[in-house]
Amino acid sequence: MSKQHYYSAKELAGLPGMPGTIQGVIKMAVRENWPSRARSGKGGGYEYPESATPKGTQKHLANQRVSEALPADQLPAVIEVDEWSLTDTQRLERDARQAIVAEIARLQAETRCTQETAINTLLTLAKRGQLNPIVARQLELARDKRGAKNAVPSVRTIKRWLNADSLVPKFNQKKMTLPVWAADFLKCYQRPQKPSVAMAYAEFASQHRGNCPSIHQVRRFLDKLPKIHAEKGRMGPRELKSIKPFVRRAFEDLWPNDVWSADGHSFDAEVQHPFHGRPFRPEVTAIIDVGDRSVVGFSVSLSEASLTTVDALRHAFTRSGIPAIFYVDNGSGYANEMLKDEAVGILGRFGTEVQHSLPYNSQARGVIERLHKSLWIPLAKTLDSYIGWDMDREAKQLFHNESRRGDKNGLIRLPISWANFIAACEDAMEHYNNRPHSSLPTIQDPETGKRRHMRPYEYRARKMNTIDGYQHHTIAPEEADILFRPRVVRKILRAEINLFSNRYFNSELATRHGEELQIGYDIHDAKWVWVYDEDGRFLCKAEFNGNSRDYFPKPVIEQARDRRADGRRKRAEKTLEEIEAERNGGKALEALPIEEIPGMRAAALRVENRPVEMAATIPTSDQPRERFNFWRELDQRVKAGEDIPDGLRPFYIAYPKSADGRSWLRTYAADEQSSGAL
Repeated sequence: MSKQHYYSAKELAGLPGMPGTIQGVIKMAVRENWPSRARSGKGGGYEYPESATPKGTQKHLANQRVSEALPADQLPAVIEVDEWSLTDTQRLERDARQAIVAEIARLQAETRCTQETAINTLLTLAKRGQLNPIVARQLELARDKRGAKNAVPSVRTIKRWLNADSLVPKFNQKKMTLPVWAADFLKCYQRPQKPSVAMAYAEFASQHRGNCPSIHQVRRFLDKLPKIHAEKGRMGPRELKSIKPFVRRAFEDLWPNDVWSADGHSFDAEVQHPFHGRPFRPEVTAIIDVGDRSVVGFSVSLSEASLTTVDALRHAFTRSGIPAIFYVDNGSGYANEMLKDEAVGILGRFGTEVQHSLPYNSQARGVIERLHKSLWIPLAKTLDSYIGWDMDREAKQLFHNESRRGDKNGLIRLPISWANFIAACEDAMEHYNNRPHSSLPTIQDPETGKRRHMRPYEYRARKMNTIDGYQHHTIAPEEADILFRPRVVRKILRAEINLFSNRYFNSELATRHGEELQIGYDIHDAKWVWVYDEDGRFLCKAEFNGNSRDYFPKPVIEQARDRRADGRRKRAEKTLEEIEAERNGGKALEALPIEEIPGMRAAALRVENRPVEMAATIPTSDQPRERFNFWRELDQRVKAGEDIPDGLRPFYIAYPKSADGRSWLRTYAADEQSSGAL
């Protein structure tokens, strides 16, 4: 059994494959969980086994021990070479040749013979199979691979090694010069449709002039071409980032609450809607502290918007403190004055800086993007209503049908209600913050004694307790109710404030007529608004219709729901119009001679400068064919440069936009195309 060699961090620092400092070696040993033993002697510390170090370090230490075992006058001359430019095969052959040169020197010293005698003795023993197995293996590795198999080097070859300045063998490099046909082929290959090599080659071969390469030459060329260059044009700039180099951002020196990041995620399971009870996918907005990877707050709503972000921030501020930087994307929930503006922005009032990542650069916010896979997707997979991409298609379809159909009483049953879903999100957040995180430092678990990564809450607490000068700033929940009211700037007119189609009044604002003041509002209650001057000093509360008692106010959140419902209703009405048009559109028009097609003969007569008089009476809606023919005659007259009566112009403009008109126009166009009449 070979003896294990141990080395201290000082002895390993600066060797091939190792950091250049003692601290770097220690960090590497901790990160890779090397075994260690206490170092004997003055100074103490730890020693690490050679087997735990990288292979390059192990090889250097082995060569170092061989060199130390030989006398100084028998060491071969060392030629400086660029280690980084050598291949593994070149290094192996060079080291084997150096060992053979050293073996020749040893034989000369022990037997006091000439160099040629030592060489012949070595080769004779090798041919007879009487050579030391280690030296025989070195001789096999050192020989030129172009020779006969199992042959030993010649005397001349070994003499050349003894007199050479460098023992590094030559190595055939790949020819990286571009063939003359490369540019033409890449035009066919580098397309966003991502054609196969065979498809691109077929197009290239049909267009190329001169000597055309074979498809095998083309494939070998693509194998040599770096992927980042070969995929250019096949992948857009956004997709190409997935194979480009990137920069990992260090977070060890960040204090708690230095940088927060937030992002919205469409939950991958259906839950019960809080208003109508039907299944839907909610939007979850989470906020994470980049410095310790802990989730500091979240919010759940119907869609990602600024109001959802406000609620998530309120949750985070009351639980975890106030951030210095809020790092988000350019979505509608974050790129708005409600968050950034110094006067009316919520984060601006706390002195928090809002920074945005570049468009289509989600890699820059990899921490929050990765959170979805670690937090929300595992939670969604615990529900039968999971509809993620990896869900079984048949099971997904079965659940969808059952959830929409309901039972015999029409009752829709879902695996989780809205209230239970919120509670599940709370539990998932706590579970995430109290489990080991792979990006955090490793420690020895005080309970099990095993090494593990730190937990986010654990790492956050350690930073708070060990960083000199750190101060934790928090706000009470009752303060958050006031501080997190969004503000907008509105002009005061006769003591009235017009905000979101609601009017608020307070007689104390009479002296502020014409001034623009800050107005704070509650997204859930529209009964009152809070008025502040330009410096943010509170002035008064204004009541909804304080000078009237005829109506009830509608909160901002309800107005948003109404707008969303109106949009869905309009889209549904448009779909119904198209369905009715398809049902009442009638059969396709049959091809008729030009004399028998209504309006076509009139057009032919006009070509012969014999205009035809037409009635100004528009057919009624229960005469769809006549209405279409009537509009078509008007259209032909307009295209011929004629004037039509003013009373017919509204019908001429509106009819093609109606459902009936669109249906007849599609039918007529299809008939013309199939019959070749025009």
